[in-house]
Amino acid sequence: MQQRLENEPGEGGRRHLNTRSVIALLSIIGVASGIGIVISLGQRPPAAHLVRLPTPTTAPHPITPSPVPLEPQAGNGFSLADDLATHEIVLFGGVGDYANTWLWDGATWTLAHPQVSPGGRFGASEAYDPQTKTVMLFGGRTEPGLPVHDTWAWNGSTWVPLDSGAGGPQPGEGSDMAWDSAVMQMVLLTRSGVISDPAETWIWAGTHWTRPADAALPAGASYSPMWFDPATHSLLAVGCCVGPPPSTGATNTTWRWNDGMWTLLATPAHSPVAGSTMALDPAIDRLVLCSCGEPAVPGTALTVWDGTDWAALPAGRLPVTDGTEITDSDRGELLLVGAAQSVAPSGEPPLEVWRLIGSTWSQLGPAE
Repeated sequence: MQQRLENEPGEGGRRHLNTRSVIALLSIIGVASGIGIVISLGQRPPAAHLVRLPTPTTAPHPITPSPVPLEPQAGNGFSLADDLATHEIVLFGGVGDYANTWLWDGATWTLAHPQVSPGGRFGASEAYDPQTKTVMLFGGRTEPGLPVHDTWAWNGSTWVPLDSGAGGPQPGEGSDMAWDSAVMQMVLLTRSGVISDPAETWIWAGTHWTRPADAALPAGASYSPMWFDPATHSLLAVGCCVGPPPSTGATNTTWRWNDGMWTLLATPAHSPVAGSTMALDPAIDRLVLCSCGEPAVPGTALTVWDGTDWAALPAGRLPVTDGTEITDSDRGELLLVGAAQSVAPSGEPPLEVWRLIGSTWSQLGPAE
């Protein structure tokens, strides 16, 4: 058995003295001290009892943390809303960025770290609720493709679950949500995975969704986008293209939500096409519809609603693919958020943010 000496090298390289040798050495020191003999403590046990640490040849390698991306690395299916309470644009999910919450402050993206979050998803809908001063999020599909119909609220720092979806709207993507300023209600449009089913209208009652009677829209279309129109002071929904034009005539149509029912407006001369997205351009106080889902001839992708019809809005070629429009109310800008047209080295193109000034697109953010 060996006894450890203090202040010696670490594990695997400590020096050890035989227990009997220690007792004998201490006895000799005690006797010698009594008779005035000086003994040097530099004397050591035989070298055979020494175990030395090898001299390190290289320094330990530091652990490098994973880099934090500067912008969302998302493809299709992300959702956006203008958070008037925090003066930020809230982006959630999307293919490749499923469970992340990103915040746009007008110049840069910041990755949020909420304590609670919805499960990662794509195809959800978002809208700002001025009564609760939160951003609401509904539905979509999880990363494996499972349709969900839960409802959440972003309060500026974390997500709060509001409704599990039991007994409420149908689960899945293809919904759209917008605040109706005329009647101070949150309106949700959903459709099932079966295109032959009508689209359902739901109203948020504060804790759950309710469905008004006789408020369905014709089958055969995806009624998205939806936005509040200052010209008619009502919600507008665009029936867009899903497969061949149905017998109901639902595609390429514009609908107005008023007095708890949908009214078909005169079929516009400039019909919207697949992949449309819509938002308010604060500079002209009009809704701008973007045919962002498929290639378009420069100058034909944007149309503006004048209260009765859609008119072409000349602008250059769209700067991103599969873009989504969003209104930045605080900075008075119409933004287009979408995947960069050049593929990144990683294979995942980052999202870019562009603003429309007159008929010119200008990029915002780090690449500006």
